[in-house]
Amino acid sequence: MDKLRKEAREALVQNPSKMPIGFFPAVAAASKCDLAQLWQDVASYDHSSHLNICESLVTVTSYIDYWDGMLPNDQGPRPLKPAEAKAVNNLLDWASAAALPSSDFAVDFDETAEISDDIIKAQNESRFRSELALELLLVLNKPLAGLPNGKPENPADILLAGACFANEQNPWATSESYNAASMLMSVWVQDTRRGNTFWPAIDFILRERIRPLFAKTKNPAITSAGRKNFHPQTQPRFGGSDLDASAKPWKSTDVYVASVLSWILSQYQPDDKTEFEAHFQLFVPTILAMVDDNNLPFKTNGCSLLTQLLQPIQKSGSDILRRTNLTSVFEDAITPCLLSLPSITPEDRSLDLLGEAYPALLSTLKTAYKGPSQSEKDKEAYTTSLAKILRSNLISSFHHVSSGTPASGSTASFPHPRLSTFLLERIIIIINELGIHTTKYLQELIPVLYTTLSNPFGTAHPPLLLAAAIATQAVIKNAHPRIWRWRGEILSGLSSCWLHIAEDSRDSAELAKLKRELQTTLQLLRLVLLNPVAIAAGVPEPEQVQVKENVEKEFQELVDADAELKGLFA
Repeated sequence: MDKLRKEAREALVQNPSKMPIGFFPAVAAASKCDLAQLWQDVASYDHSSHLNICESLVTVTSYIDYWDGMLPNDQGPRPLKPAEAKAVNNLLDWASAAALPSSDFAVDFDETAEISDDIIKAQNESRFRSELALELLLVLNKPLAGLPNGKPENPADILLAGACFANEQNPWATSESYNAASMLMSVWVQDTRRGNTFWPAIDFILRERIRPLFAKTKNPAITSAGRKNFHPQTQPRFGGSDLDASAKPWKSTDVYVASVLSWILSQYQPDDKTEFEAHFQLFVPTILAMVDDNNLPFKTNGCSLLTQLLQPIQKSGSDILRRTNLTSVFEDAITPCLLSLPSITPEDRSLDLLGEAYPALLSTLKTAYKGPSQSEKDKEAYTTSLAKILRSNLISSFHHVSSGTPASGSTASFPHPRLSTFLLERIIIIINELGIHTTKYLQELIPVLYTTLSNPFGTAHPPLLLAAAIATQAVIKNAHPRIWRWRGEILSGLSSCWLHIAEDSRDSAELAKLKRELQTTLQLLRLVLLNPVAIAAGVPEPEQVQVKENVEKEFQELVDADAELKGLFA
């Protein structure tokens, strides 16, 4: 074993970031030592350094590669002795722990932290250890057949280790660790589901591995059973735990928690309703803790997880959200996130957070009020909540991020065009959900669309104008009975946008697409104006009829005023 360790160390020193393979001493070691002796060698070794840990991981992997666990004459796997079986379980536990990302990745979720060269080195070492540990977990499948029932004592920690690397976008993941984890999870999920140990393992992860990490992060809005607290006690806005890193190990050390929760939530199928409802109370405190955190990356993860949490409820038809009265709790947690706007919040961070917060809020409302048994009261509550999002959040946020120093008093500027585009895209979603109720908010929506379409510098960021054109289409479709009153502003915005494109010397695919959407919007407006809807007394209003009769004349007057508009009105 010593010779095998020596060659493993030498190979690691020569190439410290590559898994060494093909050690001849492993053949001799595997023939002279049993699994119990192998574990004793690992357990007694000094693992205080990165190199020593890697040495042990490579040593064990090489040993298992050459270990022969078969009976002679093709009689199948050899049953392991009790000491050997215990050694295999110990090796699985040790490798699972070694695979977990280190606390050095906490800086990736801290907006104020500076990543030093030492941190970068430590992160790279952690990535490599994870690769080696996951490879070991794969090869340890070999002696599993000799265990009683062919099952390890604790599959939960193996699933936990693999779940950390289920998303290749995580900062600790590499293509090697992701691929190894994918192979590992495909085997273990299938085996544990077949053996009816999958959900007990998930329950163990949630209760024994994740819940203790949030033990000191209290939320007065919920009870210990994961329900709404109708008599919450007011807590200080900034408590001691905000400054004590040890009070939030899920932020300072075990930063992989969000990734594991995301993977677990993706495992629930509609038939798993019973298991999901049993685990629901374990998810709620952890997710709300992230949403309520001061760090935007954790807020973003929390909102994303909340959306995932609601999906099994929708798919299975569960009424657990109603039973726990958590709708308002989720709304109250998400709504402050919508205020994370420039200049206090950088545009990139704002886009990341809002990109998860708005879907989470809408998903909460749909889950609560738009189920199969939707009542009139639910419809009213849903519409009221949508209107609040539209007016208090989306439109007000749009004005906030578009209120720079305009060139003139009547021209809005867009210092954050990507964020303005994002908000318009969310306005489209809410308008389509509101439907005919959009008519109540035309006086707030039309100015937003007009100022965007008519902006003389809009062609510098075509996606913003494209979003405005599509938003105008959504307004026309959903508020068509009253759109005739606003035709002047809409026509002015469309015409101005068309002329600004004509003045732009670029010949880009984006501008060509924008022109097509403007033409579509104009045709949609024409269709609505030519087909007035009877609102009262069973007949259209006289003004509507007059507009219908003069539509083509009004359009022609605009074309006569500027021949460039002929393409728009064609």
